[in-house]
Amino acid sequence: MLWQLKKISTGEALNEPQKLPENWGPIFGLSGVKDRLGDLSWVGPAYADQGWFVVGEEVGVQLSAQEAEKTIAEILKQTAWAVAVDNTEMTKEQRAQWLEFRQNLKNVPLQPGFPTEIVWPTEP
Repeated sequence: MLWQLKKISTGEALNEPQKLPENWGPIFGLSGVKDRLGDLSWVGPAYADQGWFVVGEEVGVQLSAQEAEKTIAEILKQTAWAVAVDNTEMTKEQRAQWLEFRQNLKNVPLQPGFPTEIVWPTEP
């Protein structure tokens, strides 16, 4: 999995997607507590309004075409809420970002090298 540090209030990315370090738990004095990474305010004021979020899968993961298409369908199903007509909690800009993400996801099979070299789109 790839993770990205984001500003919680705006969703602004604060770094590039990356793997979490293997020793992240001991760094924070925790072990096996990934559920606390979504809001880092508990670390101190310097980390208020910041959190780590899963944004995609690692490039280079080998999937068959069928597995990749199943993964795409599952992600589309899980993110349908974002583009639902009755979703009034999002701004037009946020909805546009989700529409773009979902279209990029649908275009994954058109990538050169599919399915052995997939570059997964980053979730907004």
